[in-house]
Amino acid sequence: MKKCILKHINIVILFSDFLKTVFIFLIATLLALILVNVSAIKDNVFSVYILAVALISVVTSGYIWGIFSSFLGIFSVNYFFTYPYYAFNFLLAGYPLAFLSMLIISSIISTLTVKIKKQVLISATREKQAESLHDITKRLLTATGMDNIRTLALDYFSNFYNCSVIIYFGNPLQDKNYGIKSLMPHHTALFEQQTEQNAAQYCYTSANGAGAGTHYQIEAKGTYLPICTEDTVFGVIGLLFENERFKQPEALNFLGIMTSQLILAIERQNLFEKQQKILVETEKEKMRSNLLRAVSHDLRTPLTCIVFSATTLLENNDTLSKKLLNDIIQDAQWLIHMVENLLAVTRINNEHAVIKKQYEAIEEIVSATMTKIKKRFPDCQIKVTVPEEFILVPMDATLIMQVLINLLENAICHSHSTKPISLTVVYTENDAVFSIKDNGVGLNSYEIKHIFDGVSVEKTGDSTRGLGIGLSICKSIISAHNGTISAENNIEGGATFRFTLPKKGEDTYGK
Repeated sequence: MKKCILKHINIVILFSDFLKTVFIFLIATLLALILVNVSAIKDNVFSVYILAVALISVVTSGYIWGIFSSFLGIFSVNYFFTYPYYAFNFLLAGYPLAFLSMLIISSIISTLTVKIKKQVLISATREKQAESLHDITKRLLTATGMDNIRTLALDYFSNFYNCSVIIYFGNPLQDKNYGIKSLMPHHTALFEQQTEQNAAQYCYTSANGAGAGTHYQIEAKGTYLPICTEDTVFGVIGLLFENERFKQPEALNFLGIMTSQLILAIERQNLFEKQQKILVETEKEKMRSNLLRAVSHDLRTPLTCIVFSATTLLENNDTLSKKLLNDIIQDAQWLIHMVENLLAVTRINNEHAVIKKQYEAIEEIVSATMTKIKKRFPDCQIKVTVPEEFILVPMDATLIMQVLINLLENAICHSHSTKPISLTVVYTENDAVFSIKDNGVGLNSYEIKHIFDGVSVEKTGDSTRGLGIGLSICKSIISAHNGTISAENNIEGGATFRFTLPKKGEDTYGK
């Protein structure tokens, strides 16, 4: 079918060039006859036909029509303008030399004209290539994320070559996240055939081109080229052409230049991801240091009190024992809470740990949290507001409950107010927003800036017990859930701690 179409196109072009040649030659002959009849020219009719040869070479394709018109001009001069008129006579004195001269001159003009046309086409093609290369380079420099880079490359390669494109980042037989842009509906299924995948795999493992238009021409209909440097193969790009002419070496050479820009974008993205990983590791190290500093301060005081209280029980009467036992219970409960926070930190910062997310009902999480808080602080007043709408949000329920407990405990112990605390949950289009609001003394400017850094604000005694580490753990947990956490002072007094959880996301974090 395709060969028939190409053959039909060639016949149309051939017939069009023939009509152009005949038309120009008839005009030239008519003009020469008119000029001879009015005695404008007599012995230099050759110049009219040489001009006709030049025009024919310009408006037709290839060399054949210019050379054909050169011979036709020689015979026309002999027939129309050489005695005896309207008859052929090639035996006139000097005519063979004139015949040869005109043939050489017209052939040279025809050849030069065709070469100039080709140079113009080459220049236009190179200008288009330069513009496309500049555009894709500029866009790739600002693209972030492998998926965005792949999508951008698919669009440019497909639009420039007018073909279907597939791009693998990695081993073609293992990369299930490859990208395809098909200009024909059947091309997607064709790319996924085993023959095409084998060609792409060979291209990846050998770092050489495979398929149509390459040295390794197997049965594959696509053209596959590696995305690689001298020592690294990043993936494979495959192109499926409808027009055979695009498989010429010139087209594939420019494809290699465009691929080099894609490689630069991939290397830049890899470098960015490595920098982000280093940044995350730096933050982990910072948190470990803060953890050790906080533990050294926070664990010392309750342990000392427990030892002192237990010792005093042995030395004093029963009247004092009840108060000391109550102190022991409170400090022991605080130590248990501290251990829970330390375990949460260990789960998040462990390099091989996996935080499992499951869709949980917000109402159940809030209810379970309130049950635990009431056991520890039976006299606290907390007003809970949860929307009637039933929403499931992906989370690690234990860790999110730990965040709520830490924030509520912070409001109870550090707000220095007996007024009720409010726990409010609202839903936006993309997030579930949790707010814990107290009516206490609020936060100073230093606390607002550093409250989630894991560093306790210097105060007398142990009044800041657990404040720094507890809030830094909250930040780590919420960050692990791709949410946000913040603190701010209320206009009417007190402070509000607010965090968000995305309503949609992967079921498991850290895989």
